[in-house]
Parts: sequence; structure tokens; C-alpha cells
Amino acid sequence: MSDSYEGPIRIKGGDGILLTTGQALLKADPEHGNWTGIVQTLRGTAVAGKALIVELEVPNGWTARAQLTPRGETGDRAQSNVTGFGAAPF
Repeated sequence: MSDSYEGPIRIKGGDGILLTTGQALLKADPEHGNWTGIVQTLRGTAVAGKALIVELEVPNGWTARAQLTPRGETGDRAQSNVTGFGAAPF
């Protein structure tokens, strides 16, 4: 296990339906017993600019529940802050 993850992700709704894909930069936060980071998606996707509870999935890897909160948009990209529920899965 590592204390961070950087790479591609799938973002799924609570019903398991794929909302979008993107890139993530995530880091374990042992002090709070969870993990945090930033997710970047294309602007205008189902998660851009929205606060949501989602499932993050790494291709051929882990799945974990997290809260996304809007961070802003730059060009054709939207960023969200991520707060994971529970210990870091990576």
C-alpha cells in the first residue's frame, strides 16, 4: 500500500451508474483517518460544479466512497476537492 495515488479514475453515482471519468491526485490523511485530494474532469460533465457523494474506482484496482465539492474551472477542465470516507484504499 502507498500513501498516495495519482492517475485515472471512474466516478460512479450511488446506484453504480458511471457519471464520468477523470484524473485524481489523492493522499492519505492518517491524522483524520481518511484521504483527500483533487479530481479533474472535463467541464460540463455530470460532476463538474456539483457537491456529490460518489464512488471512485481505479481501473483494475480499488473502489471507495468519497465526497466531491466544487473547486473551480480552468479552460475545458473542472476541479473538485475530494474527501474520502474511511482509511485510504491505496
